[in-house]
Amino acid sequence: MKLLNYSQLKGREFTGLSTFQILIYFRRAIVYSFLSIYLRSLGLSTTEVTLMATVGMIANASTQSFLWGNLLDKYRKPNQFVVIGEMFAGFGHFLMVFVYMFFLRMNQPIVAGYVIIFCLGGIEVFWSMSNVGWSALISELTVIDERKRIMGQLSIIGGFGGIGGAFVGGFLFEGGIGFSSGIIFYIAAFVMVFSSVIVYFSIRLSKEESIQSTEDIKPSEKHSLSEIPSKIRVSYLIFIVALIFINFGRNSIAIITSLFLADPTGFNATGEAIGLYSNVGNIASMLAGLVIGSLVAKADDNKVMMTGIILSMIGISWLIVTPSFALALFASFLMGSSQVVIQSSSYSIVARLAPEEFRGRLFAYYNATFFLSWGIAATLIAGPIADLLIAHGLSNADAYRGSFIAALVLIAVGIVVLLISYRYSRRISHM
Repeated sequence: MKLLNYSQLKGREFTGLSTFQILIYFRRAIVYSFLSIYLRSLGLSTTEVTLMATVGMIANASTQSFLWGNLLDKYRKPNQFVVIGEMFAGFGHFLMVFVYMFFLRMNQPIVAGYVIIFCLGGIEVFWSMSNVGWSALISELTVIDERKRIMGQLSIIGGFGGIGGAFVGGFLFEGGIGFSSGIIFYIAAFVMVFSSVIVYFSIRLSKEESIQSTEDIKPSEKHSLSEIPSKIRVSYLIFIVALIFINFGRNSIAIITSLFLADPTGFNATGEAIGLYSNVGNIASMLAGLVIGSLVAKADDNKVMMTGIILSMIGISWLIVTPSFALALFASFLMGSSQVVIQSSSYSIVARLAPEEFRGRLFAYYNATFFLSWGIAATLIAGPIADLLIAHGLSNADAYRGSFIAALVLIAVGIVVLLISYRYSRRISHM
């Protein structure tokens, strides 16, 4: 398999994208594999812990949809969006650590927990700038038939960063010391700043060979979304609704899974063990990316996506019934592989649907189905179900299993809507 067999993508750009992807996976894994456990140890309830994703993802999705998506369509500078977003997010982490450590020293752990939650929400405003820029950047650097392959290959490469982040995070966690000392957040912040530097020096869009300063940038004409052909608009909207249910189901339990594994009524897993669970998912993502990037690069996107959804449902079902932590690793493998399959195929579908002049806004709405799914469904459904079952006398582990069942129901609804989306798309293609 020739990694650089792309019609437009240069070797320097591929290296920049790959390095950036490694750093993204690293900083996500080092923080989010363990943060929910730390917040729970500070005294927050399950539902309160899920706010760490809800607040941040609402900030991320809303600013992508109503701010950055519009600005990107106007200025068409996705690489600059990535650079600025990552840089400011990194500096925001340093400020967050200073504030929440103040409250820890004042012996107010719950307040410190909420400081982390809301500071991460503010940081997501800048991360969202990077997210929408990244999605558009991939489209700028590749042609339609290459996008699923590049997403698969970047998932493989990024997986190495995820493995490193989970390993380092598990080593530093030590029952929460890695967060109370700030070291985990400091490392993540340095990684973000460094990643912005990588993108700045490695990626120059072909039409920007003679670099202009931002003061010289002339905005493009902004097109109203109502100008999108009605058939394409309806097809896109049905597909987005399907993604909402599917992603909300899959990702609503992401935070709760770590609590389930670490709880004494579950498997009483240590930080290193949870790091192992995360890394099994990372390895699965890499293998799935290898398959997506080569064997099924030209396969039908609809069939590929449905395969990923089925894998996620099997993984969640197994997590409900698995009798041991060792066997639970199989669930991590299935869910890790499904994430890449669903993300790569759905990205390819949206990239095919989205006209170039609307790409910023349509990718922003698409990204929102992923980002919001990490929090809103957890806070409104998975978290309250777990807390309610615990209040009625169930063990923590059994309560978390109840949340897993609710996730399966959401995914099932999403499959029904997705089938409607596929049928509508086929009808359009035959006209």
